[in-house]
Amino acid sequence: MPRDELVTAAVTGRTVVITGAGGGLGATLATALRGRGRSLLLVDIDAAALGALTDRLGCAGLVADVADAGDRRRILAWCERGGREPDVLINNAGVEKASEYTVLEPAEIRHALEVNLLGAMLLTHDVLGVMRRRHRGHVITVASMAGIKAVPYNAVYNTAKAGLVSFSTSLSKELAGTGVHATVICPSAVAGVGMWARASHQLRPNRLVESSTIEAQRVADAVLLALERRPRRILVASRLVRAGALLSAMSPLVDAFTDRVSRIDEVYRERITTDAGRRL
Repeated sequence: MPRDELVTAAVTGRTVVITGAGGGLGATLATALRGRGRSLLLVDIDAAALGALTDRLGCAGLVADVADAGDRRRILAWCERGGREPDVLINNAGVEKASEYTVLEPAEIRHALEVNLLGAMLLTHDVLGVMRRRHRGHVITVASMAGIKAVPYNAVYNTAKAGLVSFSTSLSKELAGTGVHATVICPSAVAGVGMWARASHQLRPNRLVESSTIEAQRVADAVLLALERRPRRILVASRLVRAGALLSAMSPLVDAFTDRVSRIDEVYRERITTDAGRRL
């Protein structure tokens, strides 16, 4: 059976929920899954962007904040109406800002962790009961290569993404044999959409960093691969970036070397300027 047919078989007749779906990477994921599920529910806090996307794709949308307990209950309630209990949850919602850690306000730190980490964990907690009772389901969590190799001036984001990697990996082991699966996807910086696109055009050229970016469609392809093969983890990056990140996680010397060669410190110092005025 061709891969597209395998993926379609894995999703057809199922309810797929995507958070952070209103724009950027989330919109690319939604477009890739369009028509593959019986019910596609897109969740985002940006009502205008979400409305435009759901109109274009012809699917349902719900304005909700994964950091809010009441909104998480509304997501689950929508799925339960009409027998649309969630079969696939894609945790994609996230916020990011380059900053010195000490400059951030405590409320910003708390909010970023509630969106990027706790929101995903708690929404997963809400849907797992349904999945476990039905002995089927798949939780796909979009983390980041920054969860494996941290970058400077992004401590809160790095922490949340590292937490998501550990959370999903542990959950995958816990769920073995239940019919429910968990996959974490770790992309490098995504060109053209989302967080990196917001700042990249304002930065000085850095050939190594620019060559390490990926297109959003590669992340969408990783999601489709996860639905087909149900792996524990997928790294979406060049071979060089994957090797550098994994070796950096094993050796502080390699970590320091790759930082020096890529001049990542300079890049994120510049990003502090480009992100000035933003709040987490």
